[in-house]
Amino acid sequence: MRYDAILPSVVKGFGSLIASLILVGTLFMPAASLAAPPPVEGTLSVEASRAGGGQDASSDQFRDAAASALSAKGFTLLDGADHAAYRMELLFSVSEVGTGSARATAGSANATSGGVAGAVGSVVKVPLPSRKTHAVALEKTQLEMRLRKRGEEEVIWRGTAVTVRPADTQGSTAADLCNALIRAYPFQSDDVIGVP
Repeated sequence: MRYDAILPSVVKGFGSLIASLILVGTLFMPAASLAAPPPVEGTLSVEASRAGGGQDASSDQFRDAAASALSAKGFTLLDGADHAAYRMELLFSVSEVGTGSARATAGSANATSGGVAGAVGSVVKVPLPSRKTHAVALEKTQLEMRLRKRGEEEVIWRGTAVTVRPADTQGSTAADLCNALIRAYPFQSDDVIGVP
């Protein structure tokens, strides 16, 4: 019996079997994997709220930071979810996580003219760094962005970022978290992005 005569028919049958399995596999894939990719341009509205519900001054900071990052990415921003093709929903939470130590600021250097009336010259004050530290409150801020098509509840894209920073830096925190997430867009990941 010659194997070289049988081998081509076995390979042909094996190839048909693989093609059939691929076809059957695509018929039973979940609908989520068939969803369209996130858009890279278009009209977009941005809404921000705390994760537990409600809005405050921080909501405006997050909305403005996200709007700026999305605009830089190429989206056209519109007010109101009824007018834009897509809506970006921001959910953020802020929680106290304890205290940390920070070095005391040394102040700023300055120069003044003359130390004595009628004298020529100037005086320069240069503050020296100190080893003094003080306690600062730390907050953990987490931001989740969800992109949906207007009128639909299916999430097209989602991203989450988190940071721990001093409590008095909320404005820069909002901008840094939004920029980190939009930099990753449209890449989809279940991982949380850590922002220093």
